[in-house]
Amino acid sequence: TGKSFLVGGMALDVAAGREWLSHRVNRGRVLIIDNELHPETLANRLQTIAEAKGLDFDAVGESLDVVCLRGHNIDIHSLANRLGRIQAGDYKLVIIDALYRTLPDTTSENDNAKMMAIYNRLDHYAREWRCAIVVVHHTSKGGQGDKAITDVGSGAGSISRAPDTHIIIRQHQNDSLHVLEAVTRSFKSPKPISCAFEYPLWRVTDDAPVILDHRKKNKLAEKKKSEAETVAQAELILARIPEAGSIQQSDLRASFDFGVSKFDRLIGHLINKGKICRIPGKPRGVFYSLPSQKSTVSALTVQSQDGSAAGEPNRKISNRNRRKKSRRKVVSSDSNSGN
Repeated sequence: TGKSFLVGGMALDVAAGREWLSHRVNRGRVLIIDNELHPETLANRLQTIAEAKGLDFDAVGESLDVVCLRGHNIDIHSLANRLGRIQAGDYKLVIIDALYRTLPDTTSENDNAKMMAIYNRLDHYAREWRCAIVVVHHTSKGGQGDKAITDVGSGAGSISRAPDTHIIIRQHQNDSLHVLEAVTRSFKSPKPISCAFEYPLWRVTDDAPVILDHRKKNKLAEKKKSEAETVAQAELILARIPEAGSIQQSDLRASFDFGVSKFDRLIGHLINKGKICRIPGKPRGVFYSLPSQKSTVSALTVQSQDGSAAGEPNRKISNRNRRKKSRRKVVSSDSNSGN
């Protein structure tokens, strides 16, 4: 929905002392902490937004600091150590984009207690740095038009209760527009506005009435779309199975960007449809083949097993026969000696 472009424009407007979406701002230094983009990508994005706003990027950049943490595995609790000593009042605004990448490894956004600890840490930073902190967070799945503003964000209930202000973007009834709304804890909440994202800027559309999209999603249509995507993705995997022989599971998985669970689900789909066969028990792990190749491999395996199975019992029977013959000879010898 363009959340990062929204806060990127906010950062530049605060640094330049210009209105942000028709709202006045207090000019000041801004720090962007980004953990989603590479430095080059973020620099290009901010410059593109600045130029579209008619700002001198080099001049406004004097009041804008950027820290890119993608790939550094820095969580919210160790953030201050990574940034060094920030003095109170150094920044008017600090933007963290995005929240989910600041969560510690053991923290789920659905855990009330742990998410409250996250927001307690954010409150601590805001107090120590004496600034406003904006955190970018994603919405839950499904339609958002019938939800309260504070319930749109994904995750635990503490996420809806902890912030002082929620700013959300929802779909407008007009597919080309969105509705930007906010609710505050301690002040009068601003009126919702209709806006449009025209790359790379969000613009207010004063002539469009604010009408949220309350249309219910067609679950049957979504299910059919999901099934069609599964079939198409499964066919991509099927195309990688050799017509002769088999392919190792690790090599097959490495050919795609699917996650482990998704890959396993697609493999299960192909197996259930009888399009591929799973060959376990090989020395180097699991292999997959086409059904015709599975029959050949199975036949060879059975033949090999039958061959060894036929030889082993025969040798044992032969040994038993020899032992019986030996015992008969001993008994006969004893009888003769007794006579």
